[in-house]
Amino acid sequence: MMKTLLTEIRKCRKRKLWFIYLCALAVMVLWIYGSFARNPFTPSQAKVGYYTLLLNYTLMNLIFLPIVLATSASRVCDIENKGNTYKQLFTMQSRSSLFHGKLVLNGIYIFLLALLETLSICVMGRHFHAAQKIPVNLLVLFFVSTFLVSMVLYVMQQVLSLLMSNQLMPLFIGLMGTFTGVFSAFFPNTILTSIVPWGYYAVTSPLMMEYTGGEVFYHVVPLPAEKILGFFLFGLIFYAAGFYRYLKKEV
Repeated sequence: MMKTLLTEIRKCRKRKLWFIYLCALAVMVLWIYGSFARNPFTPSQAKVGYYTLLLNYTLMNLIFLPIVLATSASRVCDIENKGNTYKQLFTMQSRSSLFHGKLVLNGIYIFLLALLETLSICVMGRHFHAAQKIPVNLLVLFFVSTFLVSMVLYVMQQVLSLLMSNQLMPLFIGLMGTFTGVFSAFFPNTILTSIVPWGYYAVTSPLMMEYTGGEVFYHVVPLPAEKILGFFLFGLIFYAAGFYRYLKKEV
């Protein structure tokens, strides 16, 4: 696997996959920083400052990550698609190693993105003088959920990119995922939250915001275990079916 991973890194050297993730992180951080620079925490808001930041980052993930994952999957798969080099390539390496090499490479980038997002929440909380004690358990949960949800969505996009010669369709699906994911987040108690995979950044958030009497209240709520289990089961089924279809693809 290490040899396959190094091969993928060399192939993607000019594709600058790292730049896609870095740009996404920079846009999200600067967007949130600009928002709180213009409207700093009031004393009452500072008491729940980290809750506010966590929900803002969750919203940024809903908006940006589906299309970022679609773009990165398209870029990493377009190397072989554009030149239709599968037949020559499969004489030197197995289909399985190609599939999983691309998956592991982007998994590393997704892991680093989730980690840097989590660290930036801590830095931003200190910068804007959040009076709340750092909720370590919620930050760990944010990191884990961001990484795992992104991996499921990336698997979907990679399967689509490998099976479709025209990369516009997977990109369009990722773009539509952004809209449907954000839309489903505004209807938390409907079936939309169960059937829209791109909305699971919000589903896996343990925080709920309530606006009452001109004030904002935050509640830590139990995670919907059945929905989350169903989502990851869907991811495993999509991976198995997509991988099987990829193995049978004619080249």
